[in-house]
Formats: sequence, C-alpha cells, structure tokens
Amino acid sequence: MVRRCTCCQKAAKNPTKVALKTWPSPTRVWQRVHVDFAGPLQGIYYLVVVDAFSKWPEMIEMSNISASKTVKALKSLFARYGLPQTIVSDNGTQFTSEQFKAMCDEGGIVHIKTAPYHPQSNGQAERFVDTLKRGIKKLKGEERPSEETLNVVLQAYRTTPNSSLNERTPAEVFLGRKLRTRLSLLVPQQESDEDPLAKARRERMEQQFDRKHGVVKRTFQVGDKVYAKQWKQPQFHWMKGTVMRRIGSVNYEVEIDGRIVRKHANQLRFRDGEGHKEGSDTLKVLLEALAAEDAYTRREVNVEPNPDRAIPNARLPTTSDQTSTSTVPPTQGPPPPTLRRSTRIRRPVQRFDPSPA
Repeated sequence: MVRRCTCCQKAAKNPTKVALKTWPSPTRVWQRVHVDFAGPLQGIYYLVVVDAFSKWPEMIEMSNISASKTVKALKSLFARYGLPQTIVSDNGTQFTSEQFKAMCDEGGIVHIKTAPYHPQSNGQAERFVDTLKRGIKKLKGEERPSEETLNVVLQAYRTTPNSSLNERTPAEVFLGRKLRTRLSLLVPQQESDEDPLAKARRERMEQQFDRKHGVVKRTFQVGDKVYAKQWKQPQFHWMKGTVMRRIGSVNYEVEIDGRIVRKHANQLRFRDGEGHKEGSDTLKVLLEALAAEDAYTRREVNVEPNPDRAIPNARLPTTSDQTSTSTVPPTQGPPPPTLRRSTRIRRPVQRFDPSPA
C-alpha cells in the first residue's frame, strides 16, 4: 500500500545513487572544455573555462553575463587556443541561447548540456570555481577581489603539481614547459647556447640587409655633439643633442634640451662643423692621413739627386756641352712638384647578384 500511495512517494527520500559514470579522458589539449560562471563575488561575475586534459583554467571578469557577452568572451579564447571539439556547460540561459548555438554550429563544436540542478555532471568547472572562491577569500577576505588577486590565484593553480597529471603542473601539460615564477629565482638556470641553425639564419639575414641598404658602420662616443631625430608636431625634426651614454650596440642616451632620451644609431648623425671628440674613428683616420702626407712631403724635399733615377730617353751631356756650359753661371730651376696622396677610402665594387645570399 505504501509503494502505491502518491503522498508517501512524494515525501520519500532520494533514491540510491546510480553507478558513477565519469567523462572519457581526452587525448589532447583543448579537446574538451568545461565552462561555468562563478559569482557574483562582490557584484562581479567570472566566466570560468577549464581544459579537461591539462586542468588549465581561464577566467574572464564580466560585468554583464548576457549571451552576446558570453559568446564574445569565448571567441577571444578560441582565437588564442583554437576551437575545442566539445563544450560542457549547465543549462543557463547564456548557454541555451540561439547565439551560443550558432557559435557552436559555425565552429563544429559539440555542445553537451548537463542536467539542471546537478552540478556534479560539470564537476571539472565546479571544482575550480570552489578553489577560486577559497583562494580569493584567503587573499582578500570579504573585500572585492582585484585583478592582481585573481592573477595570483591563477598563477598558483597553474604552477601547482596535480596528482591526476602524474605530479605535473597544468602549465607543463598545456604549454609544454614550466612557467617561470618568483620561486624560480631560488634555483637560477644557466642560459643555453643559441641554436647553430638559428644563428646561421640570423647572420644571413643581417648580411642580406646590410648589402641591400649599403649600411655604414657608425659609432658615437660619450660627449659627441650630434643631431637627433625627434618627433615634433607635425613631423620629425633634427634637434641638437649630446651623447651621454651608450646602451647596447646601437642604442644611446642623448641629452636634448635638458632631457635624456633614448635614440637608435639610425636616428643620430654628427654635427658637421662642430665635430666630436678626437677619440672618434673618423677624426682619427683624417689626422693619420694628414700626418702621413706631411711626412712624405718633407722627405721628397730633402732627397739627394740619384744618377740611377735618371729620366729615360734623356740625352746625356757631352764634354763639349760641359765645357760650354761651365762658363755659364748655374741657375736654380723650379722646385720639384709636391706629391700629394689621396685620402679617399677605396671600397670594393659591389656588383649586382640576383641570387640570394
């Protein structure tokens, strides 16, 4: 009689639970994702997305949880990580809307909706929501969580070893590498050498660029007077400046009108007429060339006549010529011409080569 009584049946306890049916394990990252909303936390909702394979969580702050805002937030994640194969969600109006259905149809995504009021079916997302709430409460108490607080919780979760991942972190599984955190400073890692293939490719690119643009090596020293290319509405202008410090191989700190600005070597040129310090390469070359020319000129003036250096095809004077000219007083001829050497820098001819370097 009790089993057939309608009133007794309505007042009965919950039935015995059925056998647990777990989700099949995915085979790759971002194959199946679980989505849910956390909140409101001090009036703010958070869209939570968890990858079932790596347990990697994503969290987006949302002041409006309409269907259009939800679809927009998910598309931003899909642009970063690609389209998932399956999405698991509850039966919220955001997930049952036509816009959400259209997004899944366009991306070929299978949308699985869990039973209403049965959060256990979407336990992957529900579990992270619980972890998120407890983490925020530990950091901020009852205050509204800030963006910095959320970032701390996310980083801690992503870099914590997980037993279901064979003691690996979600970051290792999802990104294929360990995330660098402040704890990494306790054990500094030695920098590895550059890959030989990458180094050769980089050097070829530099040589090709230099050959195409006919680059000139130009260095500046501290104290050099330069013109710096400075933006001044509505265009660039050359402003007077002084090199204060060299940063790296091509960057310099230049003082312009009492302000220190950083400039690339391509944005600097020497001030003609004012020059720069004598230590610069260009002035050194000019001074050395002038000194060499002066020394050569003095040597030519003081040189003694050498009969071995007679002019070819010149007629040698005979005895009669010497006798006739002996009575003539010697006259001083014009001074020998000064030999001048060119200081032009000779460069090899660059011929056109259609084949790439």
